Amino acid sequence: MTRLVLLPGLDGTGELFAPFIEALGGFPTLVVSYPPDRAMTYAEHESHARDQLPTDEDFVLLAESFSGPVGISIAASPPPRLSGIILCGTFASNPIPVFGPFARLVGAVPALRVPSALSAPWLYAGRGTPELRRAHEQAMSRVSPSAIQARVAAILAVDYREKLRRIEVPMFYLRAREDRLIPASAGRAIQELRPDCELTEIDAPHFLLQTEPEASVAAVMSFIHRRTSVPSSVAERPDGPLNAEQSMHVSRLRQEDLWEMDRVLLAQAAHSWRKVARIVGMTIGELSERFPNIPDVYYAMRVRHLVEVGKLESQGNLLYMRYSEVRLPAK
Repeated sequence: MTRLVLLPGLDGTGELFAPFIEALGGFPTLVVSYPPDRAMTYAEHESHARDQLPTDEDFVLLAESFSGPVGISIAASPPPRLSGIILCGTFASNPIPVFGPFARLVGAVPALRVPSALSAPWLYAGRGTPELRRAHEQAMSRVSPSAIQARVAAILAVDYREKLRRIEVPMFYLRAREDRLIPASAGRAIQELRPDCELTEIDAPHFLLQTEPEASVAAVMSFIHRRTSVPSSVAERPDGPLNAEQSMHVSRLRQEDLWEMDRVLLAQAAHSWRKVARIVGMTIGELSERFPNIPDVYYAMRVRHLVEVGKLESQGNLLYMRYSEVRLPAK
């Protein structure tokens, strides 16, 4: 058994992982939470996290935002069962160096709560649902201002680039293209030090795992399959292939049948992202009488063909229709 261990963002509660965990569809997880009422350094956060890591099963770390340096430090001196590390919207050193000199000042001024109205543009970029906003406000309300203040001060002072160089397990960086909080330079800096660290970008704000959970799961599971010791039977298998009977039915399709399938698939797409599983399902509903024996996995293959010829754009791993999305190209 292999587990995905989740290290949380600035709130430290781990509660905001809920949409991502739901999209994982039962893949084993362990959520680390930090003490909500203590002002702690990065070293203390790491010690707290290490105490919660699995000791009797393999695991992959996913370190989100604030927890990036925690994950990097753990991976630099890894516990025996660590199989890989995923860095999500995070950094190895202060992502905004111009604010570095203010690290001590942040720790010295009185602790205050930041109104959610001020933080929302940086976190959601207009894509926060009412449910996500409530969940974020509730999570932050459970954490003392002094604990948040200490975490911000830790971010401004951290420099774990040397630890990053020492990591030997496979690494993966997941970045949100619309991230207004952590600049793209933070991810580039990690890749410059570690060219072996894979990087995937998803159209999302800083709250990537929360606003695009399915696409995030697709990217994460693809990395786990390809680069870690997790056997393919542990995670959801890719769509297909066709069995003998399905292949027989598909072989009877004419070129005009394929054109009709592609036409309907494109008609179900939009200029906004839509899950491949949704497009396939709606297409089957429209064509089920004409093509009663054609399976969903073949329609998913046609979607991949449409992406290859430039009629659709995609994000996520198209081998998993549940965890990938497509849209019509911009005009």
